[in-house]
Amino acid sequence: MEYLSPFLLSVVSSISTVGILAFVGYIFRSWIVERLKASIKHEYDLRMLEIESQREVRLKGEIVAELLAEWIKKNGSHDYHQLNRLSFQAYLWLPKELAEDLSNSLAHKQGAKDVRLLLKEIRTYLQGEDDGLASWHVIVFDEPDIRGLSFSSSQITSDAKVKKRPQL
Repeated sequence: MEYLSPFLLSVVSSISTVGILAFVGYIFRSWIVERLKASIKHEYDLRMLEIESQREVRLKGEIVAELLAEWIKKNGSHDYHQLNRLSFQAYLWLPKELAEDLSNSLAHKQGAKDVRLLLKEIRTYLQGEDDGLASWHVIVFDEPDIRGLSFSSSQITSDAKVKKRPQL
């Protein structure tokens, strides 16, 4: 019997040691799993923010592009409600300097910036950096004067002409 007591003591201590190690292993495993979940969620959240930012840039760019395309339209076919709506939307988010430049161009003020230069500057603002694309790379089609002319509805070709690029 005196040999049984140390044996029982060693069995009980071994079981308790294994139990403690199992508990620590379980806690450590749970901690690692939670850290991995948090890391994956963080990466997912960052990607969602990036996608939302790209979407916002694209929408803002579309507003300016649509405004300028409607504004340069010829033949008195302007949709003034649309021009006002787009102009107001652009002024809500454009920084002061770009809003003033856009305003001067839309008002045909002396020395106002060309549409191409405006687009380049707004592109640089939206992208957060100048990617080196020059304003003269922007192609602006010259809308023909169609007052009094009738076109066949079966005409498929385009008479679109490119406006001259500004001199550098």
